[in-house]
Amino acid sequence: MSAAGNAQPVSPPFALPPEREARRLRRGLAQPPPAAARFVLGQVLVRRVGRRAIAVRIVETEAYLGADDPAAHAYRGRTARTEPLWGPPGTIYVYLIYGMHHCLNLSADRAGAPGCVLIRAAEPLPGSGLEPQDCRGPGRLCRSLELDTRHSGLSVFARGSGLFLREGEPPARVATSARVGITKAAERELRYYDAASAAVSGRGRPRARKAGLTGPRTPQ
Repeated sequence: MSAAGNAQPVSPPFALPPEREARRLRRGLAQPPPAAARFVLGQVLVRRVGRRAIAVRIVETEAYLGADDPAAHAYRGRTARTEPLWGPPGTIYVYLIYGMHHCLNLSADRAGAPGCVLIRAAEPLPGSGLEPQDCRGPGRLCRSLELDTRHSGLSVFARGSGLFLREGEPPARVATSARVGITKAAERELRYYDAASAAVSGRGRPRARKAGLTGPRTPQ
C-alpha cells in the first residue's frame, strides 16, 4: 500500500492555509532564494490525497539563484519544462534526475525572477503514516509524497493543487554547507538545514548558527 494510503484523515491545520497565513508564507518565499531557503526550514508541507493528508516538516533546503547561477536549471534560459521557475512565489517545479528520482522545488523571489528552493529533506509528522527516514533526501521525499512532473506549474497556495505549505516550528540552529551533487558553482554555501534533525540527507561541511542570526523568517 502507498504512503498516501496509510496517511491519517485531514485535520484542520493541514488543509489549505487561511489567507493571513498564506500572505506571510508568500512574503517569505518572495525573498531572494538564500533567504527564502532559510525561511522554508521548519515550515510544513501537506500532501492531500482525497480526504487524507501527509504532513512533513521541512528540515533541509538548497537555494538556486536563477540566471546568475550555473547550477540552476534557469541558467540556460526559459523553456517549457522550466517555465514554473518564473512563476509567482510558491509555484511548484518538479524535475526528474537519472531517469528515476523526482525533486521538488518551490519558486522564490518575485514573479519573473527564476530563483527557487530545492526541498531536500523533511521530517514526517505524527499521523503521516511515514517512517522517520522516508523523506530523507529529495528522491525519497517525492516518492513518499507521490509527487512527480505532473505537479509542475501548480502552486502550494492554490486549492486543488494537492500540495500545500503551512507554518511550522523553526529550527533552533541552522547549519549551512555547499550544495550536494553539483559540479558548477559547487563552492557556494547555499544549502541550509536544521542542525538537530536526524532526517537531514547529508551533513556536508556545516557551519552552524543560531536561527536568529540567519535573518527574519517572515519579512515585515
